[in-house]
Amino acid sequence: MNKKLRVYATHLIALPLVAIISGCPDSNGTATIRYEQLGACNGYVDGTTAVSAGPDAAYVLFKIIDIDNKNGKVNFPYDPTKLFVPSNSHVSTTLSLASKIGVLGTTSTNVSAGTDLPHNGYAVVVVPTTHSSDPQIEANATNYFLSYQTGSGDPGVLLDKKNSSQTTYNGAQNCLSKSW
Repeated sequence: MNKKLRVYATHLIALPLVAIISGCPDSNGTATIRYEQLGACNGYVDGTTAVSAGPDAAYVLFKIIDIDNKNGKVNFPYDPTKLFVPSNSHVSTTLSLASKIGVLGTTSTNVSAGTDLPHNGYAVVVVPTTHSSDPQIEANATNYFLSYQTGSGDPGVLLDKKNSSQTTYNGAQNCLSKSW
């Protein structure tokens, strides 16, 4: 490959990455959701009832660190059910896993324009896997990235994953056997 073609190819690859990293311009400004992936587990026992993510599935836990709307020009009505991973698995606010492990689940909140709100809520997503005997093994070897479905009138949303370069996570078969 000659030098001119190589430089051109590099720019074609870099340009879309810059758009993804910087977020798309939005007339309502941009809100940033900072988060980290904590790990995955298969399920737990609640009294005499076994609770499972399902066959060929695992629970993946994320911590929403803060919601920064300092660059927003309008209030941001954060709704955790609009968070999802590319497999189109949405965060569920009806799962009791967060309370079972002794942490607060992420909740809906309104973040005023020009403010940064510490959140520290946990988000749980059920993700599909192909490892049927122990799905958390596959999920803990997968780097999941969250996306957000904005509504009309919302600011643009940029998701900033604190541990985005990490490729493996500590998880557990039993979600309650680990301190998250």
